[in-house]
Amino acid sequence: MELTWIWIPISVFAALMQAVRTAAQKTLNQRMSTMGTTYVRSLFGMPTLIVFLAAAILYTGHGIPEYNPVFLLHTSIAALTQVLATALLIHMFRLKNFVVGTMLTKTDIIMTALIGTALFSEQLTQLGWVALVVVVCGTILMLAGKMGTAAFRESGETLSGLLAGRPTQVALMCALLFSLSYLFLREGTRDLGEQHHFLWRAGWTVVLATGLQTVCLGIWLAVKEPAVFKQMWPMRGIASFIGLTSALGSIGWYSAFALQNASYVRAVGQIEAVFTLAISWLYFREKVTALELVGIVVTVAGVLLFRLV
Repeated sequence: MELTWIWIPISVFAALMQAVRTAAQKTLNQRMSTMGTTYVRSLFGMPTLIVFLAAAILYTGHGIPEYNPVFLLHTSIAALTQVLATALLIHMFRLKNFVVGTMLTKTDIIMTALIGTALFSEQLTQLGWVALVVVVCGTILMLAGKMGTAAFRESGETLSGLLAGRPTQVALMCALLFSLSYLFLREGTRDLGEQHHFLWRAGWTVVLATGLQTVCLGIWLAVKEPAVFKQMWPMRGIASFIGLTSALGSIGWYSAFALQNASYVRAVGQIEAVFTLAISWLYFREKVTALELVGIVVTVAGVLLFRLV
């Protein structure tokens, strides 16, 4: 397989693992707080990430990277913005009339492309922009089909009122923070030197970023929700599964970021919505609407376009 497009199946694999992890988190979240469930994926995923880093070191022959303050800065910012974005996402779901906000979080792909082109190392082709927009449209169609027009009618607000509401503002800030996290992660993998193997660069970046998130969120939970730590051991089975799938997904994302533009990787990663619908249909027995099926076709078409970029 040519290394020039190996990032596509890697991104698809990462999206699949993320969809499986999210489904498992949905089950765990019924017995544990949202922040506790979020913490589980980092804490229980660290052993797998460390094993991956060790394997990457053995495979590539590269050891510990030289002290690189730029790498540390970029990766730390990426870890912090990802935690803040996740917290905002959780907050948004608690707000009334979050339907439009949920859809607007998908603008993170467009933001990543625009900000990345202007301020970072992103270089997009014309076909790349087309594929990116097609994927976003497909994702929004799937979300619209999932939520239905009834969700808008029940809000009792006009479309303009929804767009100007707090959920929309939170969603846009959430999308911005996620975009910055992707871009800084991409820069972090590049800071280690693109002459080095992408798996080695991905290994060090994912271990540092996830390690920082584990420590920071662990401190927050120790202060705000100490009971979470007592809940983990009885739920170690599903927690370990969440940690494993989360780690495999992170390995995929970071490896893809080490090879390709962050906006391209995240656009291909939107196929996660297709996997999520499949899991909802097969496991949770939820119905799939006609609009969702149209969204699936459009999203897959957009992903396939990236093979031509």
